[in-house]
Amino acid sequence: MPMQQFDDKTMCSDCLASEKLLTSCYNTAITESANDQLRRDFLAVYQDEQNCLKAVWDVMHARGWYQLNMASQQEISQLQQRLQQEQAQIQQGGIMGAQMGTANQMGGGIPQYRV
Repeated sequence: MPMQQFDDKTMCSDCLASEKLLTSCYNTAITESANDQLRRDFLAVYQDEQNCLKAVWDVMHARGWYQLNMASQQEISQLQQRLQQEQAQIQQGGIMGAQMGTANQMGGGIPQYRV
């Protein structure tokens, strides 16, 4: 039976997806590590994986295999404003207040309470 050959784009796409999954898993491991040394080790590996992910992304983007939709200045400004509002809510009402504010902005309909 002949072996299937994959082109460069397919292999890069697979590498990118794998790196995204790995960084997500390491992020979870970092967040859930109670041991400081283990957390530092996970952070080091996470950074290495992020560097690999960026290298694969750079190759794909340079070859036109990963297209970006550029945000307009208005979209950037709106996002900056939303993040500034959320940061203010965190500073004023703690994390729960910010999460409730985000849910309201996303149409969650959850009333905002001060805690």
